[in-house]
Amino acid sequence: MKDLKKTSIIAAKIVLSVGIIGWLFYKLVGTPKACSAFVEMLQQPKAWGYLAVGFAFLLTIVLITMLRWWYLVRALGIDLSLPASLRIGFLGYFFNFAPTGIAGGDLLKAWLLAREKPRNRAKALASVIVDRIVGLYVLFLVATAGIFLTGFWQIAEPTVHWLCWLVIILTLVSTAGLALVLLPGFLDGPLVRGTTLIPKVGDAIESLIDAMLVYRSKRLVLFLSSVMTIPVHVFLALCLASLAMGLRFDRVPLGDYFTIYPVSGIAQTVPLPAGPAEMGIVFFYEQAWLRLPETKTELARVAAAERPQKEQELKEAAGREGLILALLYRLATILIVPIGAAYYFFGGRSEVAEVIHEEEGEEASEKLAPSVQ
Repeated sequence: MKDLKKTSIIAAKIVLSVGIIGWLFYKLVGTPKACSAFVEMLQQPKAWGYLAVGFAFLLTIVLITMLRWWYLVRALGIDLSLPASLRIGFLGYFFNFAPTGIAGGDLLKAWLLAREKPRNRAKALASVIVDRIVGLYVLFLVATAGIFLTGFWQIAEPTVHWLCWLVIILTLVSTAGLALVLLPGFLDGPLVRGTTLIPKVGDAIESLIDAMLVYRSKRLVLFLSSVMTIPVHVFLALCLASLAMGLRFDRVPLGDYFTIYPVSGIAQTVPLPAGPAEMGIVFFYEQAWLRLPETKTELARVAAAERPQKEQELKEAAGREGLILALLYRLATILIVPIGAAYYFFGGRSEVAEVIHEEEGEEASEKLAPSVQ
């Protein structure tokens, strides 16, 4: 019964991801003319240097996130070496893509660290949870800054305006929440502790509270790990821009990628193998196209009666570029997986199997998985 439930969840995630990508293809490549334009874009010459730079940015980003986690682990007094941290980190990255029954790479990292450093199970879980919280919070900050600096929040399109305000609200709420968490006594109060009794999510909330208690006295550590995260999201925007230039998609200005990626990156936190981030990239790439001066000039030259149709054609053309860019970005993330696969197949296979066998269970998965997605 347990295996059937896990298999059903995995299958549902895959079906939903394929459905989102399929819908994007149908929407943007669903006619012979659109399909021909899509193929033509794929066949045009590439700037391989920019593509290599984009991949280098992505690999650097992955390494920085692993160094951040290592710093958070060491700050708790756990004597973990850098090579061991990279090994566990790349194994976790590999299992984020592997279609397995475990909750994901983050949970595996906590298990492997706890196995390597016994009597540190609570600290191991705390390091993984706080690492995720720091990464997500700084992503909110960068997305909000990008929205204001690029002027996306001024776009009249209702969906764009609503999404921008949603990001801003999430940033304000998360800032207020973190400020409360750092106040002495707040986490131990009856109001917060009472939430641990909520069915289904109470255990996850308790794990989160325990993690924050571990780090609450280490404000400098939280600050420095947040500073380390800023280059991650800046480089991700530059990665996407480099990949676009490698495809010779040069209409969207560099600054706009500091909104296109961070907002799409927030969508990527949805625990699906693919789909939300790609949909976000396509949508905001379309909006970036439509707000270009040359696009507006092109629309102004068309008769008023024909303008809606012309705008739709331009939007679909932009969407096809955005779709290719989103798929290339996803491919670039997958190209890093072989590093983790090498760790797994050449030395870590038995270790991972033993850890999963010892640790994975319905109770453990239900308690920890929601905390580390």
